[in-house]
Amino acid sequence: MGKKRFKESFSYKFLKVLALSGSVIVAASSPYFGLNLLRGLGQESKQKSWRQFYNELYRLRRRKRINVSQNPDGSYTVSINALGKKVVEKYDFDDLGIKRPEQWDGFWRFLSFDIPARKKLARYSLLNKLKELGFIMVQNSLWVHPFECRKELAVIAKAFEVEPYVRLFVAHETDRDWWLRREFKKRNNIDLRITHS
Repeated sequence: MGKKRFKESFSYKFLKVLALSGSVIVAASSPYFGLNLLRGLGQESKQKSWRQFYNELYRLRRRKRINVSQNPDGSYTVSINALGKKVVEKYDFDDLGIKRPEQWDGFWRFLSFDIPARKKLARYSLLNKLKELGFIMVQNSLWVHPFECRKELAVIAKAFEVEPYVRLFVAHETDRDWWLRREFKKRNNIDLRITHS
C-alpha cells in the first residue's frame, strides 16, 4: 500500500486516534461503542461493517501495531504499542512542514549543532531534512529559517537522536539580513517582508 493510500486508510486513522488517546474500549456487542465519540473517526466507523472493522483490527493486531485485551464485562481494551507509535510517527515525520504565517515577524530562527562523529548518519539525515524544510545554510553547522519552527525542530532532533547537540536561537538583527532574504526567496520562492514595528 502506497504512502498516500495508507494515510487515508481506516487503519492509519485508527492508529492515530490510539496514539492521541492511548486506548479505547470496544464493546463486544458493537465495535463502535466508544469510537463514535472520538473526533475524526466517527464518520469512518459508520461506513465500516462489523466484519470490515474486525478484519482491520485483527490485521493491526497480527502485524503487532496494537494490543487487545478482554475485560471482565466482555468488552475489549485496544491500545497502541511501541511499533504502532513508530508507524504513526514515521508518517507524521515524512509530512512534517513549517507553517508559513500570513505575515513574517522579522525574526530569524538560527539552528546550530555540534554532532559527534559517531553520529555521522544522524548528521547527514538532519541536514537533508533541514534542506527539505527550506532552511538556509549560513555556515557549517549553522542554518536559519524565518518562520517559527521550534516544535518541528524538536521532532527532528528527537527522531534522529541528536537532541543534546542541537541549539536554537532567535535573532532580529543580523548583518546578513539582505542576503538571507535573497537566498530564502531564491530557494523557497517566498518574498519576506517585515510587518512588525
